[in-house]
Parts: sequence; structure tokens; C-alpha cells
Amino acid sequence: MKADLPAKADVIVVGAGIMGASIGYQLAVGSDLRVLILDERPPVGGVSGRTFGQIRQHYSNPLMVQMANRGFDVITNWSDRVRYGDPGYVRLGYLLLVVEAQLEALQRNVELGAGLGVDTRFVGPDEISAIEPRLATDDLAGGAYEPDGGYIDVTKMVLSWLGGAQAHGATVRSGVTVEALSSAAGAVTGVETSHGRVDAPVVVVATGAWATDLLYPAGVAAPIERRRLDMAYMRLPEGARPIGSCVTDGNSNIVIRPDVGTEILVAAYPPEMPLVDDPLEAASAADEEAHAARAEAALAERIPEFSAASVTRTISGAYDITPDFHPILGWAPEMAGLYLAVGFSGHGLKLSPAVGEMAAAAVLDHEPPLDPTPLRPTRFAEDDLMYLAYGPSARA
Repeated sequence: MKADLPAKADVIVVGAGIMGASIGYQLAVGSDLRVLILDERPPVGGVSGRTFGQIRQHYSNPLMVQMANRGFDVITNWSDRVRYGDPGYVRLGYLLLVVEAQLEALQRNVELGAGLGVDTRFVGPDEISAIEPRLATDDLAGGAYEPDGGYIDVTKMVLSWLGGAQAHGATVRSGVTVEALSSAAGAVTGVETSHGRVDAPVVVVATGAWATDLLYPAGVAAPIERRRLDMAYMRLPEGARPIGSCVTDGNSNIVIRPDVGTEILVAAYPPEMPLVDDPLEAASAADEEAHAARAEAALAERIPEFSAASVTRTISGAYDITPDFHPILGWAPEMAGLYLAVGFSGHGLKLSPAVGEMAAAAVLDHEPPLDPTPLRPTRFAEDDLMYLAYGPSARA
């Protein structure tokens, strides 16, 4: 059945996940432009629906901290800032645990965050034990603690933004595949879709792990790799209670948060996340077993009480990874009128409110709330990469 698509729009946002929904909402609220948001899948049917959900403000670069700060302001004041729906924010607290080799980097990031207004502090092993008594701390040099950390309901957040965008005049269409970018004389002119062509002088690409499928054929460089992250819901042993915080163990590369009842959600990172062709590709049985083994070993080391936890189900999502594990945000130099909001490497949830504001400001030629220059698309060719305090595995 042919989708009811307009022949023309002022701005087309490709992708209705966490980024596209935020950008589309800000464009609709901030202007009277004809905003069209397109997605091949139903809302939250892509990678945004396969995320860990954790939010924190611990980063190595001022801009990322500031973006996370703005994100938390929106998330924790949703009824005033968005006035539509609910992001499903659950405040649990966030702990990042490090060993001696990572201590200097952690202290640097805590100082950076605190200086930019984040409620964060360094905690030693004794205080870590006071926050989460079941954590084994003998090998730890300390940690960072953010009492406002926690997780969000991604489905609620995306649907709230899309509903708010439509309430302000935007058009949202799912089941429409954007097959190609149209251009003439070095400028974007619209998109070719599975349901026909739509003309527009501005196109925002916010397609996450599908970005290169659209950009490369159009001659737009975006150094992005698709890498799969496996996650597992695990049931705790009888009598064990979930931890009360979101915990990242920087030593064993495991991230843990409580879920419903006696389940926890666990991501145990491999030495290198596997490359994937299909962003929604499920892990093989062998990969699921390997992930379960990593999770069990890390839990036995960090939370011995959880060592007999059993996997109840697994979920895999794809990250759009850039060389410096930071987003690409800005106008594509190869094609006028084409704005890129891609390469978020799993950082999207807490950054998405600020990304929406910054992308909309660029399109509407308004003063941005933050200077996005460090995330410009040309930084890779200029060898001006973003800094990683802990290296690629922590992506912070």
C-alpha cells in the first residue's frame, strides 16, 4: 500500500529513533517549517529499541559533559521541557569502578564533570561498599559516583518526542524506506523512497547503524563501522537481591543494572565488538554462549553473590562506531543542505535532547546551545579526534 507522503517538505529527517525523534521534535517546536520524519520500521523498531537504557554524565571531553548535562535537565524536567509524554526515567545512581591503572583518568573526568556542574564525586573502596555492599572492592582503586544516574524507557522517550512533534505540525511516516539521497549541483534536493520521491532543500540523516548505507552511495564520507553489542537479561540465584545502582566495572568491562523483579541486565564487552552487516542481526548461539561466559566470570569477580545468575534471554544491538568513539554532528562538506547526526557509538540516550537542540539550531540558523565544532564531520580528515580517557573499551 502506498504511504501518504507529501511531494515536498522543508526538512526531511531520515530516521525516527532516539536521535531523529529528538531532532524532529525540536524542528517542529521551533519553527513553522514542513517537517517530515521518515523511518523504514515502526517506532522504536530499530536499534534504539535494543539499547541498555543507562544514562550517566561521565565523559572525557567538555562538550560531551555539557551535552549530557543538558540531556539530564530535559529528562528530569520532562513535563516542563517537552510537555508531552514521559521518558520513563528511573533514578538509581551510577558507579564507575576502576583499578589503579585507570585511577588518574577517572579522577580527571570527575574533576571535569564537577567543574561543569555535574553532581559527581570520587569514591574510595570503603564508600563504594557503603553504596553497594555486595560489590567486591579488594582490587579497586576507587570509582566515580553520580547519584542522578540511572536509566530511561527508550520506547516512552521516542514515542513522546514523535507525539510531540506531530502535535506541533510535523508529519511522521513509518514503513517508508529512504533508498537514496537526491542531489543536484552539489546540494541535496530530497530523497528517493520506497513510496516515491520527496523534494526538500534540507535533509537530516539520523539513521544510526544504517548511516553508511545511505551516505556512501551519495559520496558522503562517514568513517563508521557497525559493531554488535550483546546484552543478556539474567535471573539472580534464589535469595539474592538486585543491586540498587547502575554499575560499570572498568576493569572487567561489564555494565550491570537492575531490571524487573530479580533480573539484571548485563553487557559484558568482548575485547572487540564484532562487525555486522545487518544492524538487527542476532548473535549466534556460540556468541551468546561466549557472552554468558564473560558475564558469569565478571559477576563472580565483582559480585560473588551473583555468580550463579542464569541467562533468561539475550538481545543484540548495533553501534555506529567512529574512529574516536564520538558522534558526527554537523553539515556534510560534500553536499550542501545535508546534516549528519550519526556515529553515536552507544552514547545516544543521554545526549539525544542536546543533539535535537543543536541539530535544529543548525537547520534553523539559530545560535546553538553548545558549540558542536569538536564533533564536525571533517575532524577525522584533519586528524583532530576527540579524547578518550580510558581508551576505546570504555568509550568515555
